[in-house]
Formats: sequence, structure tokens, C-alpha cells
Amino acid sequence: MGIRRVQKVGKSTYTVSLPQDWVKAKSLAPKAEVDVRSLPDGSLRVATLDSIKNDSKTREIVIAPRDPDSGFIIRKALAAYVSNYDVIKLDLSKVTLEPGGKEKIRKIIKSKMAGGEIIEESVNQITIQILLRPYEFPLDKLLLRMATMARDMMADVSRGINERARSMLEDVTERDEDVDKLYFMASRWLTSMIGDQASLQNYGLKQAKDCLEYGLAFRHMERIADHINRIASNFLVVIDEVDRDTGTSFATVLDGASGVLIRSVNCLQSGSLQEANRSIHDARKVILSAEDLMNKIVELKMKAKTIGALIIVVDSIKRITEYGIGISEIAFDLHAD
Repeated sequence: MGIRRVQKVGKSTYTVSLPQDWVKAKSLAPKAEVDVRSLPDGSLRVATLDSIKNDSKTREIVIAPRDPDSGFIIRKALAAYVSNYDVIKLDLSKVTLEPGGKEKIRKIIKSKMAGGEIIEESVNQITIQILLRPYEFPLDKLLLRMATMARDMMADVSRGINERARSMLEDVTERDEDVDKLYFMASRWLTSMIGDQASLQNYGLKQAKDCLEYGLAFRHMERIADHINRIASNFLVVIDEVDRDTGTSFATVLDGASGVLIRSVNCLQSGSLQEANRSIHDARKVILSAEDLMNKIVELKMKAKTIGALIIVVDSIKRITEYGIGISEIAFDLHAD
């Protein structure tokens, strides 16, 4: 709406006129009050009091699918969750779900929607209330929690490989959902911040651009958990056919990837670019070790199915390490100033 001149009124008051088109669009009259708020990037936000009241209202959405596919309904509900709706109503009156469809929906609400509670349920409707407070979950702590969970999962995979403990590997495959839950929570917070920059400090951020960097870091962590699950699942298939020395080699390289990961996330919090740089160099060493392991696997006299599974495991270890490099590089983007 153009550049406006700052005017001084009296000894200590400064004013800037509001654009006439905006005043008319908001139906403001002389002496009407507006909300003026300073944003973290140094700019000011001017809003009507009605819009401030609307922002504080409970955001509600009704999802009325015509497709009986429970997977479709679940994806719509998760999208509404990430879009920061407080109440999500599933109107199932126009569909007949497949057997077990409702149970799938309940399971996803429990496993993917942090703070999501079913507060009302009938034959044709499920109402979900989201009970979360952003200041209780700063983004840096949320990311560190995901990294810690991933590190613990990798430690259990290494131990499961060394001890031939099937139950431990099976447990790891089930914990992937815990990381997904935090990922969707983080996505919800980021959506909220993009819509209201004034809320940045509630989430522990200083600038709006940091949302993009943290969004990428959270995505990396979610993919890392998927690869850990992939490693555990493939080792379960071949664990009886891999000798102890080969298993130890896998565990050692995986431990190296785990160390890189947790260090990279710590760099985001500490802002130590020197440590981030060292982490990147160490990650490249882990990748070289993984490639050496890949060459050894090809030379082993094992079934094609076993070699195939082990190649998938090595590829996932490399990808985890590469994601660790990506997170270290994000530390440079966040703390370059």
C-alpha cells in the first residue's frame, strides 16, 4: 500500500496514517481501536480487534467423505491436524467403512496425533479435540527428543544384531510411530507460526525464516526413523544367516551413523558451527565405511535374498548419515550471522 511518512504529534508520540482502502474494508470509524503488535523480525502488525478475537476462537473443521476408504479419511484428518484445527469432526454418514475401518481411524488418532482425543463418537461421527499448548513443546526440544528416540532405536538395533535378539528388532519396528507422532506435532506448530509470526517466541524461534529450516530438519528426522525401521525389518529376515563378525561390522557402522546424528542435532541448539563442520567430516568417514561394507557383502557367499536385504540395510545407514549431514548444514543456515 505504499510508503507513508512518520509524523510526530506532541513531544513523544509518533503516528502513521492507515490506508483508506484498508480502513473502509475493515469498516473502521474514527476513534476505533486497532491492535498493534511488534513482530520478531522488527516489523509491526496492525489488526482489527475483531480479527484478534477470531484468531483466539476454536478452529473447527468437518470432514464428510464420500469415499469409504479409511486410508483416505485418515489422510484428510492428519492434514486437518497439521493445518492447526482444534476440533476435527469426521462425518461418516455418507460412507460405509470396510470392516475394521473405524478401528484404523482410532489407532491413527492415538499414534499420530499428539494431544488428539476422541471426545464424542457415534455410529456416523467421530469428534477429535486437540489438546496441546505450544509453549510446552519448543521446537528445538521437540527435535532433540526425536533425535534421542532415533538414537535409542539405533542402539537397540545394534544390540539386537549383536545378540541375535529378534524381540529387540521387532520392538524397534513398532517405535517408528512414536517419531511420526512428534513429526506431525512439529508440522502443526510450523503451520501455526507461518500463519501468525507473533507466535514465534512461543515456539522458541526468533525469525520467521527459521520455520523453513526447522521444517526441513523435522522431515530429515522423520525419514531417519523410517530408515531405522527398514534396517530392523530387513535384519529380522536374515539374522539367522549372517555370521557374528559380519553382524558386528553392521552394528559398528550403524553406531557411527547414530553418533553423527545426535551431534548434528546438538549443533542446532548450541550454534557451534565448528562442531557442525567436524560432524560433517565424521559423517563422510561413516559413509566410506558403509561403502566398504557394501563391497564386502557382495563378496560373501550367501543367498541372493540375504545379500539383497543387507544391501538395503547399508543403503539405509548411508541415508541416515546423509540426513545427519543435512541437519549439520541447517545449523550453518540458522547460525550464520
